[in-house]
Amino acid sequence: MPRSDSIGEFADELGVHPQTVKRWCRNDDLDYTRTPGGERRIPHRELRRLAGDTRPTDRVVLYARVSSHGQKDNGDLDHQLERLTDYAHDHGWSVENTYTDVGSGLNEDRRGLNSLLDDLQEADYGRILVTYEDRLTRFGFSYLKRYFDCYGVTVTVIEDETDKSAQEELVDDLIKLVASFSGKLYGMRSSKKQQVVNTVESEVKPDE
Repeated sequence: MPRSDSIGEFADELGVHPQTVKRWCRNDDLDYTRTPGGERRIPHRELRRLAGDTRPTDRVVLYARVSSHGQKDNGDLDHQLERLTDYAHDHGWSVENTYTDVGSGLNEDRRGLNSLLDDLQEADYGRILVTYEDRLTRFGFSYLKRYFDCYGVTVTVIEDETDKSAQEELVDDLIKLVASFSGKLYGMRSSKKQQVVNTVESEVKPDE
């Protein structure tokens, strides 16, 4: 979760009286939330904003993902990283770190992505580079983007068009979604579930 401070903690960090911080909150000069108990919590990014500490957007990290080890062995992961590195250098940006994953974009528990999320708070990253949105996540890109925004980190997608080379991966992800939902409806081991999956698979997968 993004770091946040209590009124007292925030006041101590700035060297002002807690009543001053409360007044700023009442006047909407600070962004804040309330806990279920009614306590104000102020995002740590507000402290950086008031202190004039903005993360330099030329300090970037790269994130690349492929869905299978076969794609990695074919050089798809290296190709993404090369494209991202070239893009960063063309813009005069410094590549601070690289994060990679081999796995589905539907999987929320990816080692590389988790490491990136863990490092955000302390590392001085200003920008995350990905080739396509679905390299970062298949669904929920806007939510991840808002999360990164809380740390003052910009997500830059360097390709405007859809990744046409990822058609096979998209088909596999669709089948996984169908299997998951039909399993919940009919039971994971039911013949009805398998029938639904087989039907969808026969329609969306190209003929051998």
